[in-house]
Amino acid sequence: MINCRDCLLALDSYIDRELSDDDIAQVRVHLHDCGGCLDLFKFEESVRRLVRVRCQEQSAPHALRARVEVSLAMERIRIATRRQSRSVQRD
Repeated sequence: MINCRDCLLALDSYIDRELSDDDIAQVRVHLHDCGGCLDLFKFEESVRRLVRVRCQEQSAPHALRARVEVSLAMERIRIATRRQSRSVQRD
């Protein structure tokens, strides 16, 4: 079974359906058992859904989209790094 750190690192790929069947099953089991990770998954999925809907309604300039994508990626990395540091400190 995977831990919270591994689950959080796999969430983007899980949402994008880029994981193997075995990895998908492991993430699903962890999300079922871990309310904190499930909440983060639901939030991430709802943000993506909102962005997808809003982007279909209006077209943002390419440069703006690129900046937003980079900012979101950097924030995900920052959060994952912070959680990983906390996990290491606890172990």
